[in-house]
Amino acid sequence: MSAVPPVSVEKSPDRISGMFDAIAPRYDLLNRVLSAGIDRYWRSRAIRSLGLRSDAVLLDVCCGTADVALQARAADAVGRVVGVDFAGAMLAIGHGKIAQAGEAGRITLLRGDATSLPAASGTVDGVTVAFGIRNVERPEVACHEMVRVLRPGGRLAILEFGEPRLPGLAVLYRWYFRHVLPRVGRLISGHGVAYSYLPASVSNFPPPEVFCQTLRAAGFLDVRAVPLTLGIVYLYMATAPPAVVTDVSR
Repeated sequence: MSAVPPVSVEKSPDRISGMFDAIAPRYDLLNRVLSAGIDRYWRSRAIRSLGLRSDAVLLDVCCGTADVALQARAADAVGRVVGVDFAGAMLAIGHGKIAQAGEAGRITLLRGDATSLPAASGTVDGVTVAFGIRNVERPEVACHEMVRVLRPGGRLAILEFGEPRLPGLAVLYRWYFRHVLPRVGRLISGHGVAYSYLPASVSNFPPPEVFCQTLRAAGFLDVRAVPLTLGIVYLYMATAPPAVVTDVSR
């Protein structure tokens, strides 16, 4: 099987939102097909890792078609979810899914940018990002924004693709990602660039130890990267710093 031509990993908001708008009608189907259904397990792990109360407020960044929001509510893991994404077509599909699930009163979707979140400082209990941080043009700015909107001690969970740790599996994984996935994606979605961009963007994303440093530099504490499914995906977990106590006795 011949190699798929290289594709640009340029991540301007207009380019990325346009690409996801184009594949929105087939996005959910392709997620299930290309992950063999394991994507639901990955999202469940991320939601459970937050350990939030059932009345908590969750902000889901790069929310896409609202899969994380709907899973979190179905598990009664949070009370309310606000999803943010800049791809309007993805949000439109998410709105339809939310209405069908009867969750319109508990899930709100907003069009916005991960580097300028439409939320006041210190107002959410948890933040999630499922397979979206690698698409952000300035992820370090997005990480600072996530610290800003979290309440002191609030929790972060980020899912992102990685490289399997077993050498033999890593070779097979790279072959699948670079040769099979783009062709299947193009066949089902009718969009050639988007599913060639996916493996390119994964290869371009920093390794776990480097991204953990980005989270720490943004102010997060207790940063960890946990490999899931033999390292195909990593779950990044972190905690917002506690409130600063000012001594007024002096």
